[in-house]
Amino acid sequence: MRLISSITLSLCLALTSVAISAAEQDADAAGVKEEHPGDTALSRDDQGNFQYKSFPGLAFLYVYDGDTTDKSNCNAGCLSAWIPLLVSGTEKIEKVGDWVAIKRENGQRQWSYKGQPVYMRYHNMPPDAGSEKQGFHPLKP
Repeated sequence: MRLISSITLSLCLALTSVAISAAEQDADAAGVKEEHPGDTALSRDDQGNFQYKSFPGLAFLYVYDGDTTDKSNCNAGCLSAWIPLLVSGTEKIEKVGDWVAIKRENGQRQWSYKGQPVYMRYHNMPPDAGSEKQGFHPLKP
């Protein structure tokens, strides 16, 4: 049973890698810059638009209207629904293409894309009117 689970997991990860690789090749052809941190993935939606998602879970990524350049203003209650996309504890990288590691008030490092701190939604739901009303918009390249 464990062997079957391991094989299934390996197959799922391989298929995900192939899909992401294909999306990145399509992005190159469309002129979309592909440099991004290792914990993000470039993905294409049903309409053919490219967007970034967290990897490996492929959760939607967002930016917040209430933030200022390279500074997160999503604190306290805001964090109960919007999770900062944190730089992995082992990563020493501070910049990858348009992505920069910024320091949050609590000292954690969060990814910022083109000056906008990046978040995930607590329950990975597709973008909707509720997130827009709260000032959160899907991150797009």
